[in-house]
Amino acid sequence: MLLLAFDTTANSVSVALLNESGVIASRCLEMVRGQGEALIPMISDIMTESGHQMNELTDVAVSVGPGSFTGVRVGLATARGIGLALGISMHGVTTFEMAAYGLQRPVMVVLDTKRGDFYTQIFSQEKNQPESPCIQTAESVLLWAGHWTGDGVLVLGKTSGFVPNTIIPAEAVGLIACSRLSRPLPVEPIYLRDADVTV
Repeated sequence: MLLLAFDTTANSVSVALLNESGVIASRCLEMVRGQGEALIPMISDIMTESGHQMNELTDVAVSVGPGSFTGVRVGLATARGIGLALGISMHGVTTFEMAAYGLQRPVMVVLDTKRGDFYTQIFSQEKNQPESPCIQTAESVLLWAGHWTGDGVLVLGKTSGFVPNTIIPAEAVGLIACSRLSRPLPVEPIYLRDADVTV
């Protein structure tokens, strides 16, 4: 097994390469825009650094949102392109799963929508049974009294109970995908709301 994973849903772009033993190589670049231009060169660099060729890949995994509309589309298009070109398995991982990976449960993931509200999902102690994701106001989010993580917590200014996730996002995507190779989540976008586009 040789799995390529990447994330372009937030203010960074990250890439990781994994095998049965874990993470072989990874990179993360903080950036608000330009993930599309940075992703392919980063993938090339990771493959070169690891000494592997693209035709050795058996799986590709990508974060499917919610997040930046452009970022989600860039990631999914790249994953589908690689998956179809190489004829390999494709795996989706939600941004919520990625943010909550490895953290103490229960935990609420709070993501800033940049529209004055927040995408949230609570992961209970039953790791495979998170609550359904939703959009909440700041007031309703602040009713949560447990641990929380995600960029939305910093926007709220609520530091009590905040648990930052220090793992590189693409590494979390890859490790989650590796944990369920036989039951992959589809590579389909999760937006939670429609785009602000008019024609």
